[in-house]
Amino acid sequence: MKSVLALIPVTLLAAACASRPPAADPQAQEQANAQWQSLRADYTNCAREQADAGLPGRGSPQDLAGAALKACQSRLDAMRGAFRDYLDAQMVSSHGHDSARQAADRLARDAEAKTRAYLVRYVERERYNAGLR
Repeated sequence: MKSVLALIPVTLLAAACASRPPAADPQAQEQANAQWQSLRADYTNCAREQADAGLPGRGSPQDLAGAALKACQSRLDAMRGAFRDYLDAQMVSSHGHDSARQAADRLARDAEAKTRAYLVRYVERERYNAGLR
């Protein structure tokens, strides 16, 4: 009986190890990480370019920032998808995949909010420097 009880922890450990994902290729992980970060930079650059195009207009900085973000929505969606794929590759359970989706959505919301705040200040400064106030 004692030998059977001694095998239980070993069996549980073996099952836990078997449920772990195979070791992911570190180079592939680095590439996936670099990809979503590159897409994030692309989104920010797109928004700034859109804001630059609207600088001479009469809209408020908040309106201009909103229009710029809307014009770059597809790039934000691409970044969200790449980040989710990056996290999904590291998850095993359905709970882990749900967490990856939630984290990707949170990242996208944060990126949009930070870019919006940056653009409002950017537009105000650029208009001031250009004498457009």
